[in-house]
Amino acid sequence: MLNKNIINRLSLPGSAYQLAVIRILFGIQILFSSSSKIFDFLKNVPGTDYTLTIFPNFIQNYINIYAIDVIQISVQILSIFLILGLFLRWVTPLLFISFILQFSFLYSKFDAPIPWLYIWFPLLIFIYSDTGAVWSVDSILKKTKKSLTSSKYRWPIELLSGWWAYIYFAAGLAKVLPFPKALQWIDGGTSQKIIYDRYLDSGFHFIFGEPFFDYSQYNVIFSILTIGSLLIEISVIMIFFTNKFNLILLVLILCMHSFLFLTGVPGFGFLGLILGLSLINPSYFHQYIKHS
Repeated sequence: MLNKNIINRLSLPGSAYQLAVIRILFGIQILFSSSSKIFDFLKNVPGTDYTLTIFPNFIQNYINIYAIDVIQISVQILSIFLILGLFLRWVTPLLFISFILQFSFLYSKFDAPIPWLYIWFPLLIFIYSDTGAVWSVDSILKKTKKSLTSSKYRWPIELLSGWWAYIYFAAGLAKVLPFPKALQWIDGGTSQKIIYDRYLDSGFHFIFGEPFFDYSQYNVIFSILTIGSLLIEISVIMIFFTNKFNLILLVLILCMHSFLFLTGVPGFGFLGLILGLSLINPSYFHQYIKHS
């Protein structure tokens, strides 16, 4: 049933506009992420001894010591080409490789969540899909008429929505497996520590000026928040069975990101939104564009 449903959805009409919007927004995000000052800082600090990349040590050391400057500039230039939709046939594979190389440097130096998880798979999909059929320099130069609702624009979207679901479902599973870990998570201690430790740097402190209650003491609301986030993340598995609840799931995830941002946790809400655009029915893009 699951396989049949996915195969049927891959062959449905898509939207060249939807794919173009996602391409442009990812290009902007990659340019922003690759230009972060953290790369300049990490060039002057030793790496960790436990965050491993896909590259052998001698290759990773060469990247970290000699190649990172060239790689960073390459990613920035290629991301601009991605935004413009220029020479996409060559830009997308080159950007995919360059992005992996740049963020292998970051991961080898920095033990924290980084944007590559949201980005590397979409870049891989871009290599094999027509992301520049509209709103690109390539489409202007070619001057060829194409069907803008072909299924060739749908299968990339379905794969991207599956990747979005995988990220959040895997995050939910990581909170409860192995099972003893679930008990530690559900009691709300982790949420309490996050809210307590980050309060002075949080949006809630900036807006309201004082805590809603004593965050140093246990409150059942911490457990409620934790269980709620866990249920939201686990529920995204429904995307693999039906797309009827896509918009609801997208809104719930974005609300979760917004709450985390207000608690002072720098998250990936914008990345979740960009990738989450793949959950929207392609027909909505055509309806909006026709009436705009």
